[in-house]
Amino acid sequence: MANPAVANTKATCNAVANNQLALVAALLLEAIIRHFSWQSQSAIDFLFIVLQLVLESLPLLLAHYFAGRLTLLRRRWWAGAVWCAGFVLYPLAHFWLGSQLPVFAEWALFSVQGWSLLVLASAGFGLSRMLAKRNTTAGFQFFSRLLSLNSVSLLLLAAWAIVMAGIFASTNDPVRNQPLRAFIDTDTVIVNFESFLQYLWQFLLLGSCVLFICWLNRYFLIRRILAREGVFAYVAGCLISIIVLTPLLSSIVLLLPLNIPEFSFLPSQDYNIFDPVNYRFCFFVLAISTPVIMAFERQQQEKALAEIAQRHSQTELQLLQQQVNPHFLFNTLNNLYALTLTGSEQAPKLVLQLANLLRYTVYEGQSQQVSLAREIQYLQDFLALQAIRSGEKCQLHVEWPDNTEQWQIAPLLLIILLENAFKHGVEVSESRCTVNLKLNIINGRLLLCCANTMPEKPTSHKAGIGLENLQKRLNLLYAEKHRLTAEPRDGWWHAELSLELEPC
Repeated sequence: MANPAVANTKATCNAVANNQLALVAALLLEAIIRHFSWQSQSAIDFLFIVLQLVLESLPLLLAHYFAGRLTLLRRRWWAGAVWCAGFVLYPLAHFWLGSQLPVFAEWALFSVQGWSLLVLASAGFGLSRMLAKRNTTAGFQFFSRLLSLNSVSLLLLAAWAIVMAGIFASTNDPVRNQPLRAFIDTDTVIVNFESFLQYLWQFLLLGSCVLFICWLNRYFLIRRILAREGVFAYVAGCLISIIVLTPLLSSIVLLLPLNIPEFSFLPSQDYNIFDPVNYRFCFFVLAISTPVIMAFERQQQEKALAEIAQRHSQTELQLLQQQVNPHFLFNTLNNLYALTLTGSEQAPKLVLQLANLLRYTVYEGQSQQVSLAREIQYLQDFLALQAIRSGEKCQLHVEWPDNTEQWQIAPLLLIILLENAFKHGVEVSESRCTVNLKLNIINGRLLLCCANTMPEKPTSHKAGIGLENLQKRLNLLYAEKHRLTAEPRDGWWHAELSLELEPC
């Protein structure tokens, strides 16, 4: 059996690594940019830059981590405050200190550029977590479509075309003045806006040729040939595509006004559409796009399978819920029937208690989550009903937790253990009996201990449909987050449940 301490440590390390992955990537990108600006080839210099950037960015890294933890605990206001303290207040203080102390400004490497990269990384992490929840709101659907492979490809194509058109429009005779400086002069672009538009549509067409190869690879070669016919047919299809598309797309590129007699925008930079360089470029486009496309395709398949599994789980939970409710109603109506036969004055009160219980079952009992306080109130109503039925025959000892309003739980989970205690320990007993119920909340976990004396005459205490359904619901709702035991010990039947609560 695995050591719980080791398992917890491993889980914590994985959570920290997943939380900081995007920010570490942003820091390394800033470090390599700094390293290039120093025009250094020393690994020691690069390591020094990384360590200093980590040191200066440590408040941002900590703020990102703790904001993520607070978000998981549903404390969003605190999460926002912590994030703002790390990503807004600290950078402002850092830059202000640099403006006041020239020595500090000369030493510091943390800049607006690095701050921007970290903000983008943090925002991207938050957006990815939001999309992972598979929400059905309009905002979620918009961002989900925006981050699809086709949308990202089109956005990258448009951004590349705009940047290239801006660079070309900022340079006099850009085709002949190669290599160009990666600089966009907005004043020149505005003055030469017609030239900017001319360059823009041509670069859009150039990018569309590459994008066409990628889409052909995704929708025809991968989805139709590879998925249906196998790898050999896919390789043959790629070979045919390279041989046929290369001269056709090259001919389209040669029609662009950007081309000049001594230079073309083909990969071969000449006017030979059958040049091996052009074929090699088409091959590389297919080779690079294939793993990216297949990764996105697998993600979409896993998402679809997860949604199917979620719908299946919801259907199964609804079926289990429908089995629990009639079981409880059947037992309660038996109690009411017994009281009416004896003409008990407690019968009207029992009917009122039953109405309260059924109201909770019909309305709140169908929700995914209810407050723990409301669930406990339901248990108290149930015990009040049972006290009328059993009278002085049963001694009941209960202990309730405090601060139950801040936690939520799936409804109608705890009642099963209490029902079993009365069904198998009270109703079948001919002598005085005892039921002990104790609920505690420790470090966000609910601990329920229910024990009842077993009758003197041996009876079957086999787990029935209620306990079986409880185990199924726990497996669906609290997988890896619960522990349920039920067994006889020293003349008592002990049922213990431990599960991880969710904050409201």
